[in-house]
Amino acid sequence: MKKSSFNDNWLYQSQTVTLPHDAMLHEPRDPNAKSGSAGAFFPDGEYVYEKKFQRPVAEHVLFQFEGVYRDAKVFINGKEAGGAAYGYIPFFVNADAYLIDGENTIRVACAVRHPDSRWYSGAGIYRPVWLWEGPRDSIEPESVKISTVSYDPAVIRVQSPQAVQVEVEGVSGEGTDFELTIPDAKLWSENTPHLYTAKVTNGADSEEIQFGIRRVEWSNRGLFINGRETLLRGGCVHHDSGILGAATYDESEWRRVKKLKDAGFNAIRSAHNPCSRAMLEACDALGVYLMDESWDMWFHHKTKYDYAAQWRDNNLSDLAAMVNRDFNHPSVILYSIGNEVSEPAKPEGLQAIGEMVDFLHRADPNRAVTGGFNLMIIANAAKGKGIYDEGGEGRDEQIRQLQKGGRGHLSRAGSAGSGGL
Repeated sequence: MKKSSFNDNWLYQSQTVTLPHDAMLHEPRDPNAKSGSAGAFFPDGEYVYEKKFQRPVAEHVLFQFEGVYRDAKVFINGKEAGGAAYGYIPFFVNADAYLIDGENTIRVACAVRHPDSRWYSGAGIYRPVWLWEGPRDSIEPESVKISTVSYDPAVIRVQSPQAVQVEVEGVSGEGTDFELTIPDAKLWSENTPHLYTAKVTNGADSEEIQFGIRRVEWSNRGLFINGRETLLRGGCVHHDSGILGAATYDESEWRRVKKLKDAGFNAIRSAHNPCSRAMLEACDALGVYLMDESWDMWFHHKTKYDYAAQWRDNNLSDLAAMVNRDFNHPSVILYSIGNEVSEPAKPEGLQAIGEMVDFLHRADPNRAVTGGFNLMIIANAAKGKGIYDEGGEGRDEQIRQLQKGGRGHLSRAGSAGSGGL
């Protein structure tokens, strides 16, 4: 499918804006705002964006939203066509059933109620939007997955829900699940971030996919990239861009990754939500390993209006969206299912861990799954002390101690404790 920017000429509060756009950053601040210092004293808000466009001539049309904060609902010509509850997850909207001849209107509504997060969230369509156009028998975005079977010799595996032909460096194959041997392959690592381009076609449609040939193995002996023991020198990176707010610009993401790489870092943890597409691409190109994290909370609140109330209904679809986007990015070496949650203190939380880890290993058997756990929080939760007081407006003493000791790290990489990509 053909991909093109859909970021220009959106109408927001009677003004024309270009995406990405942090709507919260332009609101007046109040020292008494319920968002408090964590939310930079911004008020609650409801945000509506609208854009008019001519119907594309293609038979199949998708809109891709990289991130809308939060509770996004997308309407095409007045009819609800899709959306996403989680503010950090990318999602697609199939427009085929909603388009009319001539002029069309797309409207995006989202809202934030405070306290919503333990940090500044931003609001609105804060990441880019893309228009995808193709024939009826299109190769759907993110549907073709490429993984490394071995690096010596270099063998890759191609998986697709429909039969495709794939060519890489003069080597070709076809089908829905097949392997290709790449002679004299250049491996991807932090020191040699070499990227390949796979040319994919199904006869009616075509696309190009960037990927890297590299194998990750882990066990109680350590982490190995292409057979070489690797120590991670990493830092945690939040989604916002400082004084730019939450708006995600490719240039700022590349700048952040490059500054970390130049300073000696070789790894990034996306704290505490899936990172942007631009950060993935920067890590791929610059040679930085990435742990993509999913959420900061599960079904217990950390702040009164955070995502916990919707987590149960959406957590597996959130993980699926993260995996579909991340799968072909060589920089992503593992997933994290959460950060400092209290749920593992109870059987229901342990069951949730098992369900999520099993789901991720089915969706992507080639990467490890981990989680960041604070042992103090879990110990207190086992005694009935929650992170957030559901009946009040504030958080208890535990939340003020999140930056102190007692952190733990859980890793589950499959029944044998090892694996590879």
